[in-house]
Amino acid sequence: KQNYITLLLYRCFCSQEKLLMTQCSLTAKMKKAMHLQDMEVKNATEWKDKMKNQKLRFSAEFTKLHDFLAEEEQLFLQKLSKEEEETKKKRTENTLRLHQIITSLKKLILEVEEKSQSSILELLQNPKDLLTRSENQDVNYSLEVLEVKTVCHIPLMKEMLKRFEVAISAAEDTGHPHLVFSQEGRYVKNGAPASSRPLLSTAWNYFTGWRTPQQNTHFVEKFQHLPCVLGKNVFTSGKHYWEVENRDTREIAVGVCQEDVMGIVDNTEMSPHVGIWAICWSPAGYWPLTGSPVSPTKLEPALHRVGIFLDYGAGDISFYNAVDGVHLHTFSCSFVSCLRPFFWLSPLASLVIPPVTGGK
Repeated sequence: KQNYITLLLYRCFCSQEKLLMTQCSLTAKMKKAMHLQDMEVKNATEWKDKMKNQKLRFSAEFTKLHDFLAEEEQLFLQKLSKEEEETKKKRTENTLRLHQIITSLKKLILEVEEKSQSSILELLQNPKDLLTRSENQDVNYSLEVLEVKTVCHIPLMKEMLKRFEVAISAAEDTGHPHLVFSQEGRYVKNGAPASSRPLLSTAWNYFTGWRTPQQNTHFVEKFQHLPCVLGKNVFTSGKHYWEVENRDTREIAVGVCQEDVMGIVDNTEMSPHVGIWAICWSPAGYWPLTGSPVSPTKLEPALHRVGIFLDYGAGDISFYNAVDGVHLHTFSCSFVSCLRPFFWLSPLASLVIPPVTGGK
């Protein structure tokens, strides 16, 4: 009986020891957990401070950017105002010069009229002085087309446009029969008619890997009269940006259009009046397709790559020099139907649609 009691006491002692050790372990764990809790609170507080500071930093940096852009805007406006004043001064000088020429001519005309109506005796006298002055009176004036020389180059515009960049490719089934395609519709060229150069056309296509659109037994609406093609993309909303590169010195036109323009038969029809908003360009210059004659605007260096930015909601289609972001032209219109990329190529011209490097 005594041994049994001793065994019970020993077991109680062992249990007590284990409980004490467990309590110490739990206490240590509790301290560690509470320390971690304190660290978590501290980290959360520090994170909140960092987040607050980052928001302030964003606000401060954007304020700097706004101030910088505002300063740049003022500098560009000042430069534009200076150019405007210089051009006005030149125009005034030109107007004065023309006025003097016209006044001299009117005076001479009046003298000649009076002389021609004078008496026979006066007519017999040699009007040499009057005739000499009339012959020497020359309209020595060269008409100069006035151009705005200060380009619209907004800092960071190119980077902003890239945010809306989308992948574009030509829809071969809408292309004119003279157009040939490669690289899944990202390369287009205006080839010669197959009837006029069958062997050369076949050889060129074979060695370069270009292909003509596959014939389809079903009717496919396409451009039959002009060397044009639509893009595969269909836009009904949002902002979209893409670039097109002119591979040679020939003229090409790019922009957007409505889907019902494929029946046009003449180049002069390409304008907003029929649902085409585009610019035409070559290294010689660029001009918007407005339906009226427009003098090309020359750029130095020559324009080789154009960026097209469509803001469907705002009703704007803008064109930029894709190299430096200089603004070229903007059409404004309330779009009411779906739009697609538009391409026109002059004979033997070729274009490439570069792959997307960022954006959507």
